[in-house]
Amino acid sequence: MGPSNLTIVYIFTQLDIGPKGVAAVTRHEPFILGLQTPQFELEDRVINALMHVLYQKSPREEGHARRVSKICFAIGEQMGLEHEQKIELAKVGLLHDLGKISIPSDILNKAQPLLPWEWKEIHAHPVNGHRFLSAVVGMAEIAEATLAHHERMDGSGYPYGLRGGQIPLMARIVAVADAYDAMVSARPYRQAYSHEQAMQELMRGAGKQFDARVVEAFCGLLCKGIA
Repeated sequence: MGPSNLTIVYIFTQLDIGPKGVAAVTRHEPFILGLQTPQFELEDRVINALMHVLYQKSPREEGHARRVSKICFAIGEQMGLEHEQKIELAKVGLLHDLGKISIPSDILNKAQPLLPWEWKEIHAHPVNGHRFLSAVVGMAEIAEATLAHHERMDGSGYPYGLRGGQIPLMARIVAVADAYDAMVSARPYRQAYSHEQAMQELMRGAGKQFDARVVEAFCGLLCKGIA
Protein backbone atom coordinates (compact mmCIF):
# COMPACT_ATOMS: atom_id res chain seq x y z
CA MET A 1 0.00 0.00 0.00
CA GLY A 2 1.83 3.11 -1.22
CA PRO A 3 1.14 6.70 -0.23
CA SER A 4 -0.46 7.38 -3.62
CA ASN A 5 -3.37 5.13 -2.63
CA LEU A 6 -4.30 7.33 0.32
CA THR A 7 -6.68 10.25 0.28
CA ILE A 8 -8.99 11.94 2.74
CA VAL A 9 -12.65 12.81 2.38
CA TYR A 10 -15.09 14.52 4.71
CA ILE A 11 -18.56 13.25 5.60
CA PHE A 12 -20.95 16.13 6.33
CA THR A 13 -23.60 15.85 9.04
CA GLN A 14 -25.77 18.20 11.08
CA LEU A 15 -25.93 18.60 14.83
CA ASP A 16 -29.45 18.69 16.23
CA ILE A 17 -30.80 21.84 17.83
CA GLY A 18 -30.50 21.41 21.58
CA PRO A 19 -33.17 21.91 24.23
CA LYS A 20 -32.06 25.50 24.82
CA GLY A 21 -32.49 26.40 21.17
CA VAL A 22 -28.80 26.30 20.24
CA ALA A 23 -28.48 26.55 16.48
CA ALA A 24 -27.45 23.46 14.54
CA VAL A 25 -23.77 23.36 13.62
CA THR A 26 -22.45 21.80 10.44
CA ARG A 27 -19.47 19.55 11.04
CA HIS A 28 -17.29 17.32 8.92
CA GLU A 29 -15.71 14.13 10.11
CA PRO A 30 -12.56 12.85 8.40
CA PHE A 31 -12.31 9.49 6.77
CA ILE A 32 -8.99 8.44 5.30
CA LEU A 33 -9.42 6.21 2.29
CA GLY A 34 -6.88 3.53 1.43
CA LEU A 35 -6.05 2.43 4.99
CA GLN A 36 -6.29 -1.26 5.77
CA THR A 37 -8.78 -2.46 8.35
CA PRO A 38 -6.74 -4.55 10.82
CA GLN A 39 -8.12 -8.05 11.26
CA PHE A 40 -8.34 -9.09 14.90
CA GLU A 41 -10.87 -10.02 17.55
CA LEU A 42 -11.17 -8.86 21.13
CA GLU A 43 -12.20 -12.03 22.92
CA ASP A 44 -12.66 -10.60 26.40
CA ARG A 45 -16.39 -10.14 27.02
CA VAL A 46 -15.93 -7.48 29.68
CA ILE A 47 -13.80 -5.27 27.41
CA ASN A 48 -16.29 -5.69 24.56
CA ALA A 49 -19.13 -4.77 26.91
CA LEU A 50 -17.27 -1.68 28.14
CA MET A 51 -16.61 -0.57 24.58
CA HIS A 52 -20.29 -0.98 23.75
CA VAL A 53 -21.29 1.15 26.74
CA LEU A 54 -18.77 3.86 25.80
CA TYR A 55 -20.05 4.00 22.24
CA GLN A 56 -23.61 4.25 23.53
CA LYS A 57 -22.59 7.18 25.74
CA SER A 58 -20.77 8.93 22.88
CA PRO A 59 -21.16 7.57 19.32
CA ARG A 60 -18.40 9.95 18.24
CA GLU A 61 -15.92 7.85 20.25
CA GLU A 62 -16.56 4.77 18.10
CA GLY A 63 -15.63 6.49 14.84
CA HIS A 64 -12.58 8.07 16.46
CA ALA A 65 -11.38 4.76 17.92
CA ARG A 66 -11.75 2.90 14.62
CA ARG A 67 -9.94 5.60 12.65
CA VAL A 68 -7.10 5.77 15.17
CA SER A 69 -6.78 1.97 15.04
CA LYS A 70 -6.40 2.06 11.26
CA ILE A 71 -3.92 4.92 11.35
CA CYS A 72 -1.84 3.17 14.02
CA PHE A 73 -1.70 -0.01 11.94
CA ALA A 74 -0.60 1.99 8.89
CA ILE A 75 2.10 3.87 10.83
CA GLY A 76 3.36 0.55 12.18
CA GLU A 77 3.62 -0.75 8.64
CA GLN A 78 5.42 2.39 7.52
CA MET A 79 7.90 1.91 10.38
CA GLY A 80 8.53 -1.71 9.42
CA LEU A 81 7.02 -3.36 12.49
CA GLU A 82 6.25 -7.07 12.49
CA HIS A 83 2.66 -8.13 11.80
CA GLU A 84 1.94 -9.12 15.40
CA GLN A 85 3.29 -5.78 16.61
CA LYS A 86 1.01 -3.98 14.16
CA ILE A 87 -2.00 -5.95 15.39
CA GLU A 88 -1.18 -5.07 19.01
CA LEU A 89 -0.80 -1.46 17.92
CA ALA A 90 -4.19 -1.53 16.19
CA LYS A 91 -5.74 -2.89 19.39
CA VAL A 92 -4.23 -0.04 21.42
CA GLY A 93 -5.61 2.41 18.87
CA LEU A 94 -9.06 0.93 19.28
CA LEU A 95 -8.93 0.82 23.09
CA HIS A 96 -6.87 3.90 23.95
CA ASP A 97 -9.88 5.92 25.16
CA LEU A 98 -11.70 3.07 26.91
CA GLY A 99 -11.22 4.85 30.23
CA LYS A 100 -13.60 7.58 29.06
CA ILE A 101 -16.40 5.25 30.08
CA SER A 102 -15.85 6.61 33.61
CA ILE A 103 -16.41 10.22 32.50
CA PRO A 104 -19.94 11.59 33.02
CA SER A 105 -21.89 11.87 29.77
CA ASP A 106 -22.57 15.56 30.27
CA ILE A 107 -18.81 16.19 30.21
CA LEU A 108 -18.00 13.70 27.46
CA ASN A 109 -20.62 15.18 25.14
CA LYS A 110 -20.43 18.81 26.26
CA ALA A 111 -21.04 21.25 23.40
CA GLN A 112 -19.00 24.08 25.00
CA PRO A 113 -15.31 24.28 25.94
CA LEU A 114 -14.56 22.33 29.09
CA LEU A 115 -13.95 23.96 32.45
CA PRO A 116 -10.71 23.25 34.37
CA TRP A 117 -12.37 20.75 36.73
CA GLU A 118 -13.94 18.99 33.75
CA TRP A 119 -10.52 18.67 32.13
CA LYS A 120 -9.36 16.90 35.30
CA GLU A 121 -12.07 14.29 34.67
CA ILE A 122 -10.89 13.91 31.06
CA HIS A 123 -7.25 13.61 32.15
CA ALA A 124 -8.13 10.62 34.33
CA HIS A 125 -9.11 8.44 31.37
CA PRO A 126 -5.66 6.89 30.68
CA VAL A 127 -5.48 5.68 34.29
CA ASN A 128 -9.02 4.32 34.15
CA GLY A 129 -8.36 2.58 30.85
CA HIS A 130 -5.18 1.03 32.24
CA ARG A 131 -7.11 -0.26 35.24
CA PHE A 132 -9.68 -2.01 33.04
CA LEU A 133 -7.18 -3.46 30.55
CA SER A 134 -4.51 -4.56 33.03
CA ALA A 135 -7.08 -6.87 34.62
CA VAL A 136 -7.31 -8.86 31.37
CA VAL A 137 -4.84 -11.68 30.79
CA GLY A 138 -2.60 -10.99 27.80
CA MET A 139 -3.27 -7.25 27.65
CA ALA A 140 -0.42 -5.96 29.81
CA GLU A 141 1.41 -4.18 26.97
CA ILE A 142 -1.82 -2.73 25.61
CA ALA A 143 -2.69 -1.49 29.09
CA GLU A 144 0.72 0.20 29.49
CA ALA A 145 0.45 1.89 26.09
CA THR A 146 -3.07 3.06 26.91
CA LEU A 147 -1.80 4.53 30.18
CA ALA A 148 0.94 6.49 28.38
CA HIS A 149 -0.75 7.72 25.20
CA HIS A 150 -1.01 11.30 26.51
CA GLU A 151 2.57 11.46 27.76
CA ARG A 152 4.88 13.80 25.82
CA MET A 153 8.47 13.43 24.69
CA ASP A 154 9.53 16.49 26.71
CA GLY A 155 7.89 15.22 29.91
CA SER A 156 4.99 17.70 29.91
CA GLY A 157 2.25 15.13 29.34
CA TYR A 158 0.03 13.17 31.71
CA PRO A 159 -0.64 11.25 33.89
CA TYR A 160 2.96 10.75 35.11
CA GLY A 161 5.17 13.12 33.11
CA LEU A 162 7.13 10.38 31.38
CA ARG A 163 9.61 11.51 28.75
CA GLY A 164 11.42 10.13 25.70
CA GLY A 165 12.20 6.43 25.85
CA GLN A 166 10.24 6.03 29.07
CA ILE A 167 7.11 6.17 26.90
CA PRO A 168 6.29 2.85 25.17
CA LEU A 169 6.64 2.96 21.39
CA MET A 170 3.01 1.95 20.91
CA ALA A 171 1.91 4.89 23.05
CA ARG A 172 4.07 7.26 21.01
CA ILE A 173 2.44 6.01 17.80
CA VAL A 174 -1.07 6.27 19.25
CA ALA A 175 -0.29 9.83 20.38
CA VAL A 176 0.30 10.93 16.77
CA ALA A 177 -2.69 9.07 15.34
CA ASP A 178 -4.95 10.29 18.14
CA ALA A 179 -3.83 13.92 17.84
CA TYR A 180 -4.22 13.98 14.07
CA ASP A 181 -7.72 12.52 14.11
CA ALA A 182 -8.76 14.82 16.97
CA MET A 183 -7.50 17.88 15.12
CA VAL A 184 -9.20 17.13 11.79
CA SER A 185 -12.47 16.15 13.50
CA ALA A 186 -14.95 18.94 14.16
CA ARG A 187 -16.39 19.59 17.59
CA PRO A 188 -19.54 21.55 18.42
CA TYR A 189 -17.38 24.31 19.94
CA ARG A 190 -14.69 24.51 17.24
CA GLN A 191 -14.11 23.91 13.56
CA ALA A 192 -11.93 21.10 12.35
CA TYR A 193 -8.34 21.74 11.32
CA SER A 194 -7.53 21.19 7.69
CA HIS A 195 -5.15 18.35 6.87
CA GLU A 196 -2.40 20.91 6.23
CA GLN A 197 -2.98 22.65 9.57
CA ALA A 198 -2.96 19.34 11.44
CA MET A 199 0.27 18.25 9.77
CA GLN A 200 1.89 21.60 10.65
CA GLU A 201 0.93 21.06 14.29
CA LEU A 202 2.37 17.55 14.29
CA MET A 203 5.63 18.75 12.73
CA ARG A 204 5.78 21.69 15.15
CA GLY A 205 5.43 19.25 18.05
CA ALA A 206 7.93 16.70 16.72
CA GLY A 207 10.59 16.03 19.34
CA LYS A 208 8.67 17.94 22.01
CA GLN A 209 5.15 16.56 22.21
CA PHE A 210 5.54 13.75 19.68
CA ASP A 211 8.21 11.24 18.72
CA ALA A 212 9.86 12.78 15.66
CA ARG A 213 10.34 9.36 14.06
CA VAL A 214 6.62 8.63 14.32
CA VAL A 215 5.70 12.02 12.85
CA GLU A 216 8.15 11.39 10.01
CA ALA A 217 6.57 7.99 9.35
CA PHE A 218 3.08 9.51 9.35
CA CYS A 219 4.18 12.24 6.94
CA GLY A 220 5.66 9.61 4.66
CA LEU A 221 2.41 7.71 4.78
CA LEU A 222 0.08 10.59 3.98
CA CYS A 223 1.76 13.72 2.65
CA LYS A 224 2.10 12.50 -0.94
CA GLY A 225 -1.33 10.92 -0.97
CA ILE A 226 -3.47 13.90 0.02
CA ALA A 227 -3.95 16.71 -2.45
